[in-house]
Formats: sequence, structure tokens, C-alpha cells
Amino acid sequence: MDKIYIDSKGKNTTVELPKYGEVRLIIQDGQVIRKETIISEKI
Repeated sequence: MDKIYIDSKGKNTTVELPKYGEVRLIIQDGQVIRKETIISEKI
């Protein structure tokens, strides 16, 4: 699985990317406060 690394104000956040699906990052004051991953399958 591929990954995205986000560095904000000294705090590192790692987000794993699904093969199919979407990733939502909720940002507040320049920091990731919540991440949502929706995984789907190819038909």
C-alpha cells in the first residue's frame, strides 16, 4: 500500500492509500485533526 507523509508543526502524520477508494483529511489550524479512508473494490 502506498503512503503519504504529512509534516505539520513538528507532528508527522502517515496516511496509507487504498488501492481503490478515497482519503479525506480534516485540517484545522494547519494540523490534521481527523482522517477518513473509504475503501472500495474494482468490479
